[in-house]
Amino acid sequence: MRVIRQFMLCALFAVCCFEISFAQVTTSPDNSENSLGDVARQYRQQKQTNSASGQVMVRPFQTQVSYAAEVEQENYKSQMGSMLRRNDFDALEKEANTVRRSKSRFLGGVWKLYVFYEGVEGPVGGKLASDGEWEAHIEALKNWGALKPDSVTARVALAQAYYSWGYKARGGSYGDKVTKEGWRLLGARLQLASDALKEAAGLKAKCPHWYFVLLEIARTQGWDKAQVRAVLDNAVAFEPAYYHSYREYANFLLPKWSGDDGEAEAFAEETWKRVGGKEGAFLYFEIATVLNCSCGEYGRHLDGMSWPRIKQGYAAVEELYGISNRKLNRFAYLAVLAGDRPAAEDAFKRIGDNWDPVTWQTEENFQRFKILAKRPGTASAQPASAAN
Repeated sequence: MRVIRQFMLCALFAVCCFEISFAQVTTSPDNSENSLGDVARQYRQQKQTNSASGQVMVRPFQTQVSYAAEVEQENYKSQMGSMLRRNDFDALEKEANTVRRSKSRFLGGVWKLYVFYEGVEGPVGGKLASDGEWEAHIEALKNWGALKPDSVTARVALAQAYYSWGYKARGGSYGDKVTKEGWRLLGARLQLASDALKEAAGLKAKCPHWYFVLLEIARTQGWDKAQVRAVLDNAVAFEPAYYHSYREYANFLLPKWSGDDGEAEAFAEETWKRVGGKEGAFLYFEIATVLNCSCGEYGRHLDGMSWPRIKQGYAAVEELYGISNRKLNRFAYLAVLAGDRPAAEDAFKRIGDNWDPVTWQTEENFQRFKILAKRPGTASAQPASAAN
C-alpha cells in the first residue's frame, strides 16, 4: 500500500513539482547557517533576552486544569475568520504582527500565531465547505495580498489555505483509495501553495509559519530526507521556540510518510539532548504525542521512547505554559500506553468527564482507556475504533 502511494505521488509530482530551488529552501531568511546542533545555546540566550523584554509568556506552575484553553483557541480562530470575511485586513495585519512579535501562547504552550493561521486557513465548515466557498475564501486571501503587497502573513495564509484545499480534494482515505482527480487537484493546489511561499520568501518581513507550511508540502510531496532536514534546521535557526515545526518534521519521519522505523524516535532523542533543559523535555513530550496518537496507528506503544522523559516533558508543559485539557488528555493516553498505572489514574482523575475529542476520537475510546488505566501493564491497549 505504501509502495503504491509513493509511486502515485512520484508520478504526479514529477509533473507539478515544487519550484522553490534547493538553495532557496535551505537558506534561512536571516542568512543563518546554524543547524539544530547550534540551537541549545541560541535558545537559552534568546529566552533570556525575550524574558527581559517581556516577549515570552512563561506561566507559573498550576495545579488546576484549564478546561477553557481549547475554547479560547476556537474563539480566537473564529474571530480571525470573521475579520477575513469582513475584509478587515488592517486588523489581521496588526494581530498577526503582534502575536508574532510577542511570541504569545495559549495555555499548554500552543503559539497564538499558529492558531491565527488556523483561523484564516479555510471557510466556515473547513473541508466540509463547498468548492464555491473555498474559492471565495481564496479570493479574499488574494485580495488581502493585493492590498498589502508587503504582507508576509497574507501570503503564508494563502499557502496554508491552498494546502488544506488540496487535502479536501484528496480526501482522508488511504492513498490507494484516492481518485485520479483527487491526486490531480492535490498536486495543482500544492503547486499554488508553493508559489505563494515563493512569493513570501522574497519579502523583507519573515514568519516562522512559512517553514511549517513548507514542511507540510515537503511531507506530502515526499521530498528527499536531506532536503526536509535542511528546512527543519533553518526553521529552528530562524525561530527555535516555534515547536510546531518540530512536530511536523517528526510527522514526516513516520514510516507512513517518508521515514524508517525508529527515525522519528531518534529525532526526539536528538532534540532532547541538543536543546536540553525544560524546553528540551517539552519538545520531547510534543514529539511523543505526534508519534503516539489515537489516530489510526496502534502498536507503537512508546517503542524507542523514554517514558520517564515523556513524564518530565509533560511536567515542563505545566510549569512553563500551564495546563490545558488537551495536553492532559494526551498525557493520560501516553500513560496508559506506558503501563504507568499511578500516572494514568491521576491524569484521568484530573480530566474527569472532560474528554478531548481530538485526543480520543470517540467517547468510547476515552472510557475504555479510563478503565484500562486502573489495570497494571496496559501498554497493549488499543482504541475500539479510529479515523484513518
